Amino acid sequence: MSILTLWSTCRFSTPLPGLPLSKGRGTKDSPPQPTRAQPTFRDLESKTDTLRMSTPSEDRTWDVVVFGATGFTGKWVVRHLQKEGKDVQWAVAGRSADKLAQLRQELQLPEDVQECVVDASDLEGLKRITRRAKVAISTVGPFMKHGTPLVEACVETGTDYCDTTGETPWVREIIDKYHDKAVQNKARIVNCCAFCSLPFDLGTLMVVDHMKKQLHRKCRSVLAVIGDTKTGISGGTTDSFFNMMGQDSKTVRSMFEPYQLHPKDGPPKGPDKGILNKVMYSKELDCVVGPSFFGMVNSKIVRRSNALQGNSYSNSFSYDEAEVQRNRFVGWMNQVGSNLSMAFLSMGWFRGLMRKAMPAPGTARGTIGDQGYFNLHFVGKTEPEQGEDSTTVLATAHGNLDPNYAGTAKMVLETALCLALQGDDLVQQGYPSGGCLTPAACMGMTLLSRFQSGDFLSFSLLPPIN
Repeated sequence: MSILTLWSTCRFSTPLPGLPLSKGRGTKDSPPQPTRAQPTFRDLESKTDTLRMSTPSEDRTWDVVVFGATGFTGKWVVRHLQKEGKDVQWAVAGRSADKLAQLRQELQLPEDVQECVVDASDLEGLKRITRRAKVAISTVGPFMKHGTPLVEACVETGTDYCDTTGETPWVREIIDKYHDKAVQNKARIVNCCAFCSLPFDLGTLMVVDHMKKQLHRKCRSVLAVIGDTKTGISGGTTDSFFNMMGQDSKTVRSMFEPYQLHPKDGPPKGPDKGILNKVMYSKELDCVVGPSFFGMVNSKIVRRSNALQGNSYSNSFSYDEAEVQRNRFVGWMNQVGSNLSMAFLSMGWFRGLMRKAMPAPGTARGTIGDQGYFNLHFVGKTEPEQGEDSTTVLATAHGNLDPNYAGTAKMVLETALCLALQGDDLVQQGYPSGGCLTPAACMGMTLLSRFQSGDFLSFSLLPPIN
């Protein structure tokens, strides 16, 4: 991510011509009031030692456990759970008992919400917690530093898992290490359930599903475009990215491989050679678009979704991503700035300088919460058939919270609740019961329907263009 792009996530402000967009509602924080202290998870450890790794889901204490609950994004997950999780059994986990106590007081957690004190590196401690949960949510980044033990604990205990990572080298590592065992133990490991990459994955799925069911055609390509958006940026996000750019050159280069997350022994790869790196005019959207950093992550998740479903989109499916630009000159300047800053970020001294300019971990700048919003646009094209031209399918997605934090927290929470409350139904519908998966490949239209029935994220299809 370039420094220009880091700040551009706070100010996407170019709506598409002729498409007025609403901003919607979000959540409000309640003023903190003191509540009585609750026993921590360590007080109950002796009760869980006899639980077997293969604890049936109906015998588990919690539907959801939020790991990293005292962090910036984790707190937003907790806020959403308080508002919407009245019939959900849940717990919070973190490494500091004092911070968990502060979280309880600040957000007035219900008395039945358990505090679980555990370090992110304590595998046995993590397993004692995940044995008692149907689903673990992880907001503990940088994931390359802190994320692996929790994934291992979930795989070992047959617990479903979802996270907010956008670190694709780490996701590749998780796939290689744990996919086969996750399949065996029936643990669904779902990465990238945040703004990277859930709405792009589900929006593409909706376009493809429409083509199959209504047009009886396969999908040749989808271009996802980030439109009018207002959000902020936190120290945790920049820390994760700077940490990723500080890895060895092989790891950094892998970020630019279009099929980095393609399944081993999977179906044939598609035609994509990289991400969009030019400024161009989109006649379908009637606007200028340019490169998007998020495409480095989202494109790999979308392509993996297709591959995990046996190239059901099509064998020649292509995905790309862009951002709306004010005009060609601004788009070109953003492109040059992005390319230059990516080069500079490979240098340690420059990363150190930029860390000082960015928010500290646990803090944020910009628009956070219900004052933020985002709009996405999808341009899908069917595979041409003999005697028929390709048909263009247009779709939109609108979210009424800032995408990077309050919105991301809502996305990962809905993913977790879909797994916890509809997990058996998903298997009966033919979705996988385990493995390292994507939102679309794991939950598909069932997850999309959860958003459609809520008041945060909506997806809409527009009339096809012949």
